[in-house]
This record gives sequence, C-alpha cells and structure tokens, in this order.
Amino acid sequence: MHISTKLLVTAVFAVSFLPVSVFAAPAVETTAASSTQPAKLTAAQQAKLKTAIEKADKEIDRRVVVLTELNTRVQAMERVTPDFKNTLSANVQTQITALGQLKTKIDADTDLETLKSDVKAITDSYRIFALVLPQTRIAVAADREVTLIAMMNSLGTKLQARLQELQSQGKDVGPLLTALTDMSSKLKDAATQAQAAVSVTATLTPDAGDKAKMESNTTALKTGRSDIQAAQKDLVAARKDAKIIIDGLKALGASVGSASSTQATVTPAR
Repeated sequence: MHISTKLLVTAVFAVSFLPVSVFAAPAVETTAASSTQPAKLTAAQQAKLKTAIEKADKEIDRRVVVLTELNTRVQAMERVTPDFKNTLSANVQTQITALGQLKTKIDADTDLETLKSDVKAITDSYRIFALVLPQTRIAVAADREVTLIAMMNSLGTKLQARLQELQSQGKDVGPLLTALTDMSSKLKDAATQAQAAVSVTATLTPDAGDKAKMESNTTALKTGRSDIQAAQKDLVAARKDAKIIIDGLKALGASVGSASSTQATVTPAR
C-alpha cells in the first residue's frame, strides 16, 4: 500500500484558500464647527457624559483586544498564500483602526446628543465585527488543520516504511495496514473539510442591514464551523490510527523512535 502524502497536502493548495475583499471601515462622521456655543452642562449631565464615554471606551477596547489577538494568529498562519494572509490581516487591521478613530472622537465629545450618535456607531459597526471575527477564526483554524495534516502525512510515510519492512520479513501486519489505510482516508477528508470551510466563508461581506444577506452569512459561517469540526474529528481519528500502528510496531519489536516522537507532537486544531 502507498500513501501519497505529497498529494494529500498539495490537494489542499491546488484550489488555494480564496482571497477576500477588505471590508470598509465604519465611517467616523465629523460635524462642522458651529458658531453657537454648546449649552453648559450641569454637574449631573457632566457625570452622565463621563460615565457614557467610559462605557463606550471599554466596549471599543474589548473589541480591539479581540481583534489584535486575532491578527497575531493570522500572522502565524503557515499554509495559506501570502495574498490571502495579507488580506485577512488588512481586514482585521481596518477594523482596529476604525475603532481607534471612533474612540478618539468619543473621548472628545462634549455633549450628550453627539455622544449618543457616536455610541450608536459602535453598535452599527458590530455587523462587520460579527463577520470579520468568525470568518478569520475559521481561516486560522483551517490553516492549523492543514499544518497538522502535513505533519500526519509525514508520520504516515514513516509508519508505512516500517510496516513494509516488517511485511517483507513475514510479520503479520494486516491489522496495522488497515489502520494505516484508515489514517490516510481520514487525512484526505480532513484536507477536504478544511478547504471547504474557507471556500464557503472567504468571500462573505457585511450584510449592511440586509436581512436576507445576514441570514445567508449566518448559514455560511455555521457551515464553515461545521467543516472545521469535521476536519478536527478526522484528525483525532487519524491520530488514534497512528497510535494503534505505533503500539503494534512496538509489540512486533520494530523501532519507532522518530515516528513516535512525531506522533506525540500532533494534536487536533482548536
């Protein structure tokens, strides 16, 4: 039996992860200076303004932290094209920049009505945030899974060589070859599922209030997550197959040093 490890990995990239368009940053509106001086706020109004600004800042900071951490994970992606990686990062950075601009404007607000309008912009931008976050997480998870598939394919090649050697010596390796075949099948399916997850989500764009598009995006993201979970289950199953083979090789007195160490480093994507 032969495991075409190179083809398994290459198959993921033959289609290549799809590029996505950079989302436009939420507009930060500016108002022209008025010749009329704003009414002086009472102490109670000033306290209310201060509290509202602090609350808005915390919400913006929370999103920026999440997006910054996500961008770090994007930069660590290994198996996607540079263009795809750069576009993902640009999408995330666009949102970080826009939120920073919005925070600056909110911090400078001196009346409650203007602040109310600016705070609404945080809510309005949520549609983009709610898409960028899961969409990018799916791409990052798929990248991690493809990395694991490559590692497991390499392990499969080593295990196959050991089994062929034992088979040539007349050893009964039938059950182990069955596990190897299953391992190969699971890795092929994992590669298919990882690519499908990206393909179904990569070109989604914000719904801009369109209910039908929102529902379509939600369905696509749900499908993408399901594909990621399916690939992860395949990887778990492939890892179990590898353990069965390694344990079987040990029982037959075969050396499994490098193969065993490789298997130990492979864990399912999260």
